[in-house]
Amino acid sequence: MKKTLVAVAAMAAVTGAMADVTIGGNIDQSYSTTKLNSSVKATTIGGSGASNALGETFINFKGNEDLGGGLKASFTMEQQILNNGATFGGANREGWVGLSGAFGNVQLGTQYAPMFSYVAAGTDPNGVSQGVGMGWATMGTVAISGGNQTIGYTLPSLMTGLNIQLAVKKGGTNSVGTTVAGDGSGSAISYTNGPFTVGYGTDSTKNTALTFNTPTELASAASDANTVQAASTTSSLKKSATGISYNAGFATLSYLGAKAVLSSDSIKSTTYAIGVPFGATNIGYSTSTGTVSDGGTESKYKSSQLQVTYALSKRTRAYFQSGSFSASTGTADKLSQQGVGIAHSF
Repeated sequence: MKKTLVAVAAMAAVTGAMADVTIGGNIDQSYSTTKLNSSVKATTIGGSGASNALGETFINFKGNEDLGGGLKASFTMEQQILNNGATFGGANREGWVGLSGAFGNVQLGTQYAPMFSYVAAGTDPNGVSQGVGMGWATMGTVAISGGNQTIGYTLPSLMTGLNIQLAVKKGGTNSVGTTVAGDGSGSAISYTNGPFTVGYGTDSTKNTALTFNTPTELASAASDANTVQAASTTSSLKKSATGISYNAGFATLSYLGAKAVLSSDSIKSTTYAIGVPFGATNIGYSTSTGTVSDGGTESKYKSSQLQVTYALSKRTRAYFQSGSFSASTGTADKLSQQGVGIAHSF
């Protein structure tokens, strides 16, 4: 992502330090068609579904300042934007300020969950794409948001390629004797050695429901209801994910296994993916399976996604995406989606 650099020298006269601020973001628009059992249900231009296939539309402001003595201050403010230009619910994707030095990196504010940043995002050859078909996204088993009241800590590098991140999050204003929804913690560890990357992450959240993000258009699916297990004040929602990626040169291969458990119910998903470059063109394919265990009854799902991108420049890509999602038990319904679009990062 290319960013515009703005030099802010307010402190330079006193300390010689320079604060640097960059502006960046992504704009993704598409034309997509969604079908249920081959019948067209919706045609969308610049809307949901295949739109944002190469990353949601957003704008961000990032900055850092050298405080001297090896200490550095930094911040990120990132706002998701709907494709009609409106903000998305007024909520930030990220909004934090931090300090880094020999002790590592501490961040306070809204930020991604460690298991998303260091596991899912680090092992998806399609760049954590959206739309029908991606197992970790559709099946809801990877924690994306770390919460809007989070303290994140990244340990200093113990060895080349090794990253460890911890997070503590608050769901809201606490009161004596009350378990607040969203309170919890997360952690992740990843290791990269040349073309090989492996990561493992966990996330635990109090008083939070176990949900399964079946596409709403799949109305007759056995587990269409999003809530598998209602929020509990005595049991935490626990998630974990393991990701592996290997760049063989001619192709990038990856695996992502994720699990979410609350009390006796659970959701599990497994995704295998491959990305093959051909000059400016990249072809990515993923296949996923999932199992929802609800009150002793199991429902199984499967999904797949084909994505072809063509780099018009370093910042602009045209793409085609086709995905499907279906229940392999309980119903023969199949939801599919095809779309073409253009994404521009800046």
